[in-house]
Amino acid sequence: MKPFTPFLCNICALPSVRRTAKIDRERATCLWCGSNVRFRATIDALSLRLHGKSLPLPLFPKQKDRAGFGMSDWDGYALRLAKKLGYTNTYYHQEPLLDITAPPAGQLGRYEFIISGDVMEHIQAPIDRAFENVFKLLKKGGVFVLTVPFRPTGEIEEHYPDLHDFQIVSEDGKKRLRNKTRDGRTQSFDNLVFHGGEGAALEMRIFSLPSLKRLLTNAGFTDIQLHNTNVARYGILQEGPFGYPLSAKK
Repeated sequence: MKPFTPFLCNICALPSVRRTAKIDRERATCLWCGSNVRFRATIDALSLRLHGKSLPLPLFPKQKDRAGFGMSDWDGYALRLAKKLGYTNTYYHQEPLLDITAPPAGQLGRYEFIISGDVMEHIQAPIDRAFENVFKLLKKGGVFVLTVPFRPTGEIEEHYPDLHDFQIVSEDGKKRLRNKTRDGRTQSFDNLVFHGGEGAALEMRIFSLPSLKRLLTNAGFTDIQLHNTNVARYGILQEGPFGYPLSAKK
């Protein structure tokens, strides 16, 4: 293995180089925009689906009539996407708001593409509802690109399948989740896992690749693809299938 890996960042289109051992899914590895492997792989998957070829984001054709949105996307590519496409970055906690478990009826069938980057593992069960709503929001032929951490085999592991009326509390220096189920049972959970912070970033589940494909299929998606080919020229080098993007069409 070469100690250094040169690459062209497909988000800012500037040449960069990093120690090969330091290229992983979440570590910032572009010297200029700070993108990581997950962000670059997401944009490459979107390019392949929208344009039929692998383009750096600055070379995307300007097509403002192609409407799409992201769910709390990274600003480094969100701001650039908004200059090329009819794209809006949405949030659960601030404007522009979007709750994927209850999207506005007026937006159904409106979008040509939707990006979900490491969001679905944080959404309250039942997770089927979120995938079904993404499908409803897309136009026919629309593209869904998503990333989540996942296991290559096995089934989905739901941490809190009966979550209903809940809160996260601090007790004895630890975070605990208190829940009252729909049928009135009281539950308490500790050993909570948070991604990038506490509160909204609570890990609700661990996906598997088979469960992701089944959720997409059951929601109505077809042409499901796992983008598991390393693209060395863009510094998209991953050690396993746990974090590759998936894409699917309506």
